[in-house]
Amino acid sequence: MLKSEEKTFQVIVEWDASQDFNETNMKKEISITLTYEQSDGGVPVIPTPGEDGVNMGGQNVELVSSGDGLYVDQYENGRYIYRGQSPNNYVEFNNELWRIIAKETDGTYKIIRDEVLSGTMAFDTVGYRSYENNTYCKHLQYGNACGVYGKVSGTYSRPDERFSGTVTEDSSIANYLNGEYYNGLTPIARAQIQQHVYYIGPVEYYEQTGNDSISKNIAEEKMNTWTGNIGLVNVSDILKASTNPACTSATDQLNQMNNSGISTCNSNYLVDLPDQTVYWTINNAVWESVNDSDYVWEVGQAESLAGLAFNAADSVDFVGARPVLYLRSNIQFTSGNGTKSQPFQIG
Repeated sequence: MLKSEEKTFQVIVEWDASQDFNETNMKKEISITLTYEQSDGGVPVIPTPGEDGVNMGGQNVELVSSGDGLYVDQYENGRYIYRGQSPNNYVEFNNELWRIIAKETDGTYKIIRDEVLSGTMAFDTVGYRSYENNTYCKHLQYGNACGVYGKVSGTYSRPDERFSGTVTEDSSIANYLNGEYYNGLTPIARAQIQQHVYYIGPVEYYEQTGNDSISKNIAEEKMNTWTGNIGLVNVSDILKASTNPACTSATDQLNQMNNSGISTCNSNYLVDLPDQTVYWTINNAVWESVNDSDYVWEVGQAESLAGLAFNAADSVDFVGARPVLYLRSNIQFTSGNGTKSQPFQIG
């Protein structure tokens, strides 16, 4: 930035509806610290190669601030995400096309299969888990399934803590993806996978108060973790991949679809799917007015509407699986430019 030029900073302010605000406590001071390099005699310092980009598998990928491409993740420091309708984030893995969702803070690459697996499957089939070992999954008593992806240590709880309990067994979809599906990958592909932490916490639908945000969705996801080889996409991944500024939270986008028939999380490669395609996320869906524990957020494209909704975990109608995994941080992209015709090739 040159002398006398202006720079705009985005400040996200969230209101906690539980707090009592009045005229005496409506102000808050903030400070911004800038790290800069002084120019030489008024001559702008020319950035060296790589300063305006990110090392993606040994290739320098330019960062963008609008349109399709690789962005700084404004919600999680040190993370980079692909956004937009058609970013160049294709990578060939297991002799198939996948998409890079993010370069994580630990250097791993979060990727998702470009296509949904053939056929449909329940997130958790009826009778797969016992209520005695999974007391959070209260509807197991009545012959339903459970909306939690995998076993967790300690207590699994709703964000509002209306009920909680144990989850000591993995879902049927988790066992399939980390068993039969994982074992069916090529030996080379399995060696490229980094076992990783997945955020499987419940994301709440605030249909009564509407008090929601992407930051809140992320915090809810991180309430519980599961570690393994193969997972599913997060709700927040779907939201952040959109370049539509109206895509502000899980609650807001679902309300828009239900009430107005408008997709606010479009311009989004993760929901740009063939019509009538639906796939599971990894996050349990709960809402303010209901004590259910057997629902899961899903991603769908139907009749020009695309976005997030939720479904019962034992549903198999139209719902499929789109595997997600983490590539090791030391992998190298030896060729390709990320386009569909020339995907990144792993060396």
